[in-house]
Amino acid sequence: MSSSGTIDIVNQKTITSEVAASVTSKYLESTLSKNNTSDIEDERFIHVSSRSHSRFTSTPVTPNEVLSLKFHASGSSMAYSRMDGSLTVWFIKDASFDKSVKVYIPDCCGSDKLATDLSWNPTSLNQMAIVSNSSEISLLLINEITLKASKLRTLSLGSKTKVNSCLYDPLGNWLLAATKSEKIYLFNVKEDHRLVHSLNVSDISPNPNDVVYSIAWNNNGSHIFVGFKSGHLIILKVRDEMLEISTKIKAHTGSITGIKIDPWGRYFVTGSSDGNCYIWSLKSLCCERIIQDLDSAVVALDVCHLGKILGICTEDEMVYFYDLNEAKLLESKSLANHKSDLVLKFYPDKSWYILSGKNDTLSNHFVKSDKNLITYWKDMFDSSIIEKRRKNNNSSNNHSKRVIKNSDRIVKDRPSRFNSRK
Repeated sequence: MSSSGTIDIVNQKTITSEVAASVTSKYLESTLSKNNTSDIEDERFIHVSSRSHSRFTSTPVTPNEVLSLKFHASGSSMAYSRMDGSLTVWFIKDASFDKSVKVYIPDCCGSDKLATDLSWNPTSLNQMAIVSNSSEISLLLINEITLKASKLRTLSLGSKTKVNSCLYDPLGNWLLAATKSEKIYLFNVKEDHRLVHSLNVSDISPNPNDVVYSIAWNNNGSHIFVGFKSGHLIILKVRDEMLEISTKIKAHTGSITGIKIDPWGRYFVTGSSDGNCYIWSLKSLCCERIIQDLDSAVVALDVCHLGKILGICTEDEMVYFYDLNEAKLLESKSLANHKSDLVLKFYPDKSWYILSGKNDTLSNHFVKSDKNLITYWKDMFDSSIIEKRRKNNNSSNNHSKRVIKNSDRIVKDRPSRFNSRK
């Protein structure tokens, strides 16, 4: 459902915020159409399809939620883990995934563990870190040729430690790992992933027994944003291989379920179980805009690579697309009949995105031949110009035909001096 008014962009002299919003809304509407949506045909899709087409299967499909989905910073690959313990990696070759290379690992962390989180090393096209709510962090190398994963090494922590989230910084200098309520760890990637510092969660949050719900790096890897169950947002600074508390903010009344940094370094966005989404200035750390009409808890959020579109998934199975600059709704769609835990992730190098399909499958949303929202704006403008010229030409041709037809009629009706000859 589109919420932005349609504007005739051909008659606009400049791209105003209203024009940009109108074109972006049109773009999103296009990505949600069937022509620009394709199912990602992984093992889950095959399983769901086979059961839905079987005459002998009457039991419902068992859920198999996506736990973590991450793109490599280059946009060349994507990986996600599921509740069944599997890891799927795609080396992306085209928009529809038809020619992409898939690597499937059934039990990537062992038969009794789940990959609760994963993160690509931005300095390597094939290396990632995986955690499984245990004391180990696995560094994997994914081979596109052999379609197999090999373990480079294991980072071991205390035997009672249960690390369930991990994240490389955008420059590939640091790896952050966190447990739910005990510690946050910092590893120096350039020094063979050496553990350099750790902080107690109880020393960071003002609330005792608080739980880490979300983490995010800023764009240059100097600060870490940590969202807590209590609604507190803690910003940590990396200095001399140490983690220091920089800022504490009581950001939300509910748990902070998602944090995303604007690619241009202007804003950071927090989403919460309280049903609100706040857009903060990275410079002043003040809240500049509030999205409070969601009517349900925020379960996932992401920002496109241009810093234009903010995507939000809510607990009532809705997906919303907002203009990040204006906090105005551009498009929305109900996924109530999908029976999925909602997932939304933009490509890091284009305005396409991955969204939940039915029964925990995944769908790819794109615009053919488009890699950038800006080029879509240009194509839309050019198409409008061509269409306008075509209509003008048709109108002119029709007028000419009428003139010629009338002229012929006059000539035929005119008395000829030769008609009187006998």
